[in-house]
Amino acid sequence: MISRRSLIIRAFRGYGYSCLKPLSTIIILTVFICFYGNMPLLAGTTCKGDYIEWFNNDVGNLAYIMQNNKEVNGLFRFVIRVKLRKEIETLENKIALILDNPAYTHPTLGFYIYDPDAAGWLHALYKARNARKHLLSSHLEDFPPENKNINILSDGTPLFEAGPDMVPEIEEVVKTIEGMSLPPVVFRGYKIFILPFSMGEISGLGSKGYMLLGAPPHDHENIRNQVAFTVAHEIGHHIHMTFIGSIYEDNPQLWDEYMEIRGIPKWTTDGNVNSEAWFESTEETFAEDVRVIFGSGEAALWPHCTKYPDPRIDSEITEALRSFICKCIGVCC
Repeated sequence: MISRRSLIIRAFRGYGYSCLKPLSTIIILTVFICFYGNMPLLAGTTCKGDYIEWFNNDVGNLAYIMQNNKEVNGLFRFVIRVKLRKEIETLENKIALILDNPAYTHPTLGFYIYDPDAAGWLHALYKARNARKHLLSSHLEDFPPENKNINILSDGTPLFEAGPDMVPEIEEVVKTIEGMSLPPVVFRGYKIFILPFSMGEISGLGSKGYMLLGAPPHDHENIRNQVAFTVAHEIGHHIHMTFIGSIYEDNPQLWDEYMEIRGIPKWTTDGNVNSEAWFESTEETFAEDVRVIFGSGEAALWPHCTKYPDPRIDSEITEALRSFICKCIGVCC
């Protein structure tokens, strides 16, 4: 919540400051910035409690700015922009504080896990920061709907209420990663965010250096070993994004070598989960290869899930993939 912004704007609205002499204007502007700029920033953002309630209050404050910014002159629009920049700095400091204090740090592998409360606050704080950046870049003219809705990730993925008692446990994640036959360098500094939400059909989203781990929705029956399955798969995405490339153009030579081993005729990009494009995707095939070859017993229990054959049916392909992936990582596995 941004404390008392509306009261300040109302207090000064309607006065003819454009008629003041330049010196008087400077004095008033200085006093106003000193008073307004030093007010408690984002009051109530202790990062404890209900982040959804905090986010909705914050959206209300920003919406008030959008509603009234045309009724104030350029002097106070300038002050609003100064305040928004200060709030962005405050939000980024709070984000950094949460990231510096994970719920769990593995003593030897060096990965970090953030519990649902921390992940929920990070989601709300990132959205609040991004909304302010967008307001500044649009000169206080545009407040997109996605910045007002906490039930949407920054990439557009919708969020839903998680099923009761279905949010993944930290212990499940730790057990899965400890059971993977990969060198420690893969996990060092890696971040796992356990969301307090469901992403619907999507159980996890992975990128270079982190994954988002969601819960099943209310009307969904969880498969056995879903957490282990998802974590090992998303680690696969982290490996190719870190050591090979996110897309073919990042490293054609290594991707060609991988596709030759797997019998993939051409690079096929990713698609929506469970779509034809997903099942044909080179990236998803790689992530599944990592899951079934390097995953723990629970993670590798399910068959390979893309259109290409499970590599475990051919020991030569399995060993060729193991050697290739370890070569990319740069160590012996």
